[in-house]
Amino acid sequence: MNRIAVIDMGTNTFNLIIAEYSAHSFKALYSDKQPVKLGQKLKEEHIIDTSGISRIIQTVTYYKNIIEKYQVTDIKAIATSSIRTAKNQKEILDTITTKLGLNVEVIDGEREAELIYIANQFAIQNCRQDNSHSPYFIMDIGGGSTEFIIAQQQALWKQSFLLGMARLIDEIQPSDPITPDDINRVFAYLDNTLQPLHNAVQQFQPETLVGSSGVFDSIVEMIEANIRVLSKTESCCCIEKDDFYNIYHQILPLSYAERLNFKGLISMRADMIVMSLLLIDYVLKKYSLQSIIISFYSLKEGVIVEKMKALK
Repeated sequence: MNRIAVIDMGTNTFNLIIAEYSAHSFKALYSDKQPVKLGQKLKEEHIIDTSGISRIIQTVTYYKNIIEKYQVTDIKAIATSSIRTAKNQKEILDTITTKLGLNVEVIDGEREAELIYIANQFAIQNCRQDNSHSPYFIMDIGGGSTEFIIAQQQALWKQSFLLGMARLIDEIQPSDPITPDDINRVFAYLDNTLQPLHNAVQQFQPETLVGSSGVFDSIVEMIEANIRVLSKTESCCCIEKDDFYNIYHQILPLSYAERLNFKGLISMRADMIVMSLLLIDYVLKKYSLQSIIISFYSLKEGVIVEKMKALK
C-alpha cells in the first residue's frame, strides 16, 4: 500500500488527510481541519496579513509534526483561493519553504474544480438513488471561492467563482442576525455573479445537488443532532430537502452568538453558515434541483483518487 498526506490550504480552513491507497481504494488513517481565517484583508488590500501568515505557519507546522508520526513519504500541500489571489503569495510560499522545508503547489480555479469533480465522482458512485444517470450538480463552498461542476459520466462543465463565503460577507456586510433586506441583496448578487452557471444549467439540466464536504458536513451533523439519524456510507449520504429547510429555518433567525450554541454546528463554521445556507437555498430553487446527496470527499480526496488512477 502507498501512503500519502494531503494538506488542503483553503481560505477559511486548512484540512489534512493521511491515507493508504491502492489502485482501487484508499483508507484514511488520520484527518483533521483547522480554522485559519485568511480572508480578512483579501478584498481591500489583496494580501494575507502578518497574523494570517503566522496562522499558516502554525497550522502547517502542526500538520507536519503529525505527518512525521505516520512515516509518510509523499506529501502534497495544495493552496487555493486565498493564497493564489494574494499579492504577497511569493512571500508566503518562501516563508513556508524556508521554515518548514515544504513546497506548496498553488492551483488555479480550473484545477481546483477538476480535483473536486474527481473526488465527488468517486464518492457518490454508490449513493445515487435515481436510475436515469441524469446530470448532477456538484457544489463545493469555500471561504474564498466556490466551485460548481455539472457532471454525468464525465465533467460536462466546471468553473470556480470568486464567491467564497468570506468574500460574500465582505460584499454584503449583513446585519447580525441577517435581515430580509440582506437576503434580497445576497440573491441579487448571486443572480448577477453566476450568469455563466445559469447558462450551463439551462444547457445540461442537472437534477441532483451533490454538496461537497465542508459546510455540507456541518449540515449532516446538524440534521443528526436536531432531527434524525441519517443513513451514511463512508463517502456520502442522501438527505431530504425538508431536513435541509428545517435546519435553514432554525439557523437564519439566530445571531452569531446564538449559532455558537446550536447543536451540531462546530464553532469554526458559525460565522459563515448563514451565507452558505442562502447559497444552497438559491441553487436548489433557482435550478429546480430535486434531490440532495452529501459527499464527504473534496479536493484532498481528489488528489488521492488521482494517485489511485495512476497506478492502474
